[in-house]
Amino acid sequence: MSTQYYDAEVHVRTKAGDLVTIYHDTCGPAGQSASEIRSAAEKAALAQVPGGKVEGSRVSTDGKRH
Repeated sequence: MSTQYYDAEVHVRTKAGDLVTIYHDTCGPAGQSASEIRSAAEKAALAQVPGGKVEGSRVSTDGKRH
C-alpha cells in the first residue's frame, strides 16, 4: 500500500476570542480526499482548543491548497 503526505491548517476561535492556527501534518493512505483530511484535521484542532470554533481551514493532498 502506498502512502502520501497530507497537510492542513485550521483556524480556530478560542472561547476567549483569540484566533489561533493549528497545523496538522500527517501521512496516510494515498488517495484520501481533501474533505477526509479536512474533517480529521478540524477534529484534531478542536481537541487541542476545547470550546473553540472552527472558522476556516485549508488542506493539501497534492501539493496544492484546497
